[in-house]
Amino acid sequence: MKNLLISAIVLLGVCAGAVEYDLEVKTDKKHWALKAGEKVTFSFVLRSRENKKSPFTVVKNRKVTYEIMGDGGMKNVKKQFLTGDKPFTVTSSINGPGWLCINFIVREANGKPTFVTQGKKKVMLQKGIGVLYDPDKIRPGQPEPKDFDAFWKAQRKLLDKVPLKAKLTSVPAPARYKGFNFWDVQIDCAGGKPVSGYLCIPVDAKPKTLPAIVTYHGAGVRSSLMYPCGNAIHLDVNAHGIPNGKPQSFYDNLSKTTLKGYRFAGMENRETVYFKGMFLRVMRALDYVKSRAEWNGKVLVVSGGSQGGGQAIAAAALDPQVTLCVAGVPAIGDHAGSLAEFPRRPGWPKFYDARRSKPDQKVVDATAYFDNIFFAKRIKCEIYLTTGLMDMSCSPAGVYLVYKNIVSKKKDLAVFPTGNHGGAPNRKGSARISAVLQGK
Repeated sequence: MKNLLISAIVLLGVCAGAVEYDLEVKTDKKHWALKAGEKVTFSFVLRSRENKKSPFTVVKNRKVTYEIMGDGGMKNVKKQFLTGDKPFTVTSSINGPGWLCINFIVREANGKPTFVTQGKKKVMLQKGIGVLYDPDKIRPGQPEPKDFDAFWKAQRKLLDKVPLKAKLTSVPAPARYKGFNFWDVQIDCAGGKPVSGYLCIPVDAKPKTLPAIVTYHGAGVRSSLMYPCGNAIHLDVNAHGIPNGKPQSFYDNLSKTTLKGYRFAGMENRETVYFKGMFLRVMRALDYVKSRAEWNGKVLVVSGGSQGGGQAIAAAALDPQVTLCVAGVPAIGDHAGSLAEFPRRPGWPKFYDARRSKPDQKVVDATAYFDNIFFAKRIKCEIYLTTGLMDMSCSPAGVYLVYKNIVSKKKDLAVFPTGNHGGAPNRKGSARISAVLQGK
């Protein structure tokens, strides 16, 4: 686990009117990876100041609640305290491989959460931190399907039967992106929906001169985005094969109707799991950028966050020509985490949670074909992942299992102990994208 050590101390400054708050949460450890049974002490300090010219001072007698959450069947601990002169501390642990975290919420005298202004948003004044226990001992909650490769070879054959045809509609380039041409592109695909995205290519690009990058979207329903990625072919793909550039009301309506709860659609059968169509589009998007005359035939990058990170991992596993993958807080993995010997929180989309109720075996079996802990074993390209140890959407234990299973020798995991689902990117991964797209 070398090169994974980072600070476990994070300060958060946010403003509420004229008052600026500073939350400090940390552990008594030098690293976020601990041994099973090892005690960890969490500490919390709340400070504030009236203006930027004055120093921060400790806030006393402020109500704070905290919740400790852990894998392995641990029951959540919920308590409260009043801040004082010294840091508040609490000690906990778990006895097996998995995740343990604590979250602190600052409250008003009436018990309601304190909200503060952060940028243009009102957010709850809270901060947490997490650790992983015996991360290298985390194991899948179910065996890999014996015909996993055969299933995906069959999907590749299904896709190959569909001619690679694309409809391109030129769209005006945003004013800030002079020197680039943009198209709305709809690409025929198996599965009933086209690949739908915005294609960006530098003006006057010569044949066989450009690297290519495909970016995939996180959960939700939205249009593809128009932006360049340096001197490269860039295809930004929306997750659902839907039209681009429509009014927001169009996507809001889809979210409430045909695409409502899409992540659970057809999950009882591997042939109808919603992510089958999504992954077919993942592959077809790569087929298309590789067919472009401008592609240099060498550099093929995939990138995304959350659901988009999950798609990027699948892309790197299913297309051997992918040369670089950057996946932030990746989803679509560790579906059977709750079935492990030391049960843990499952990853998004959280098809089921055996800690709460017995899952439908059909769902357990079908969704295993769409699990990134198994795709990871097929990844040989350079790859960079990110996880936050306060990520309640994509379990960091599951993300670590994906990382551990990756066979590539060029892999990196950036771990942020206080990071949530919208945490910081893997800086090494971002730098590598910039470098390879510049031919370095």
